[in-house]
Amino acid sequence: MAEYLITYDFKVTVTSQYRTFSLCAEPQGLLYVYKADDLFRLPNTTIWGEFVSKEAARTAFDNAQAAAEKKLGVKMTLEKRVVTRMSDFFVRSDKRKAPERQWTKASDLETCRAHQLNDPFFTY
Repeated sequence: MAEYLITYDFKVTVTSQYRTFSLCAEPQGLLYVYKADDLFRLPNTTIWGEFVSKEAARTAFDNAQAAAEKKLGVKMTLEKRVVTRMSDFFVRSDKRKAPERQWTKASDLETCRAHQLNDPFFTY
């Protein structure tokens, strides 16, 4: 499995679409909290996850978009998307903190997921 970063933009149709999309992306394994040394909140239209291929990452994104559209009751027009395998990168964020013990799990992905779901510092 490899880490993939997805940056995207939707045509704005309803004000809650990005939040709804983020909530629908999490069950697909796409998160907006990333762990390097510390935990970082990624930019609003950037998510990441661990997948076997870029096609699998793209499919997870498409599934999240379909779920968000169903929840919102509107079609979300994808204007831009970049799916890239993460290797050498630099992260800077105004939302950064050390992982908290109660939400630290066996893997970085699960630690990020636990913080995204439970830590009020990272809520969307």
